[in-house]
Amino acid sequence: MSVMAEKIRLNQLSDLAILQAEIRKKGFPCNVTITGAGRSLPQNALFHKWCEEIAQFFVRMGKTTFATGAAMSAENVKRNLKQTFLGEEAVRDINLKTGEITERYELRHTSQLDKGAMHSFMTCIDNWAQEHGIYLPHPEDSEYMKMRCNMGEAA
Repeated sequence: MSVMAEKIRLNQLSDLAILQAEIRKKGFPCNVTITGAGRSLPQNALFHKWCEEIAQFFVRMGKTTFATGAAMSAENVKRNLKQTFLGEEAVRDINLKTGEITERYELRHTSQLDKGAMHSFMTCIDNWAQEHGIYLPHPEDSEYMKMRCNMGEAA
């Protein structure tokens, strides 16, 4: 039997009582996942800038469409980067009239990543771009570069 996981968000240490109450109510076993704050708006803005830079790079090289026929645009670059480095996740939907449950796959959303996972995703993109000779801006004061420095990835 598959039970939908319940998510509980703790915003401060005193919220641990909420978690304890839920564990007492539902019992064991239970899984607890600790994540940091969600990806930041500055991270997202830089990611979108990179998508635009990548699209412009390929257009300048004369490649105006993907092999699928889709236009070489920032939005399509974004979708393909997510497909390549984040993948898909199963989503279950229910038809409210018939009760029929269907499963489909959709790209993972960056809005559901925490700051660390978003940084890892951006690092994959950065490495891929370097391998293909694509220059991506790395503003020194960007959160991406600050995290790289803090993690010992950059000087």
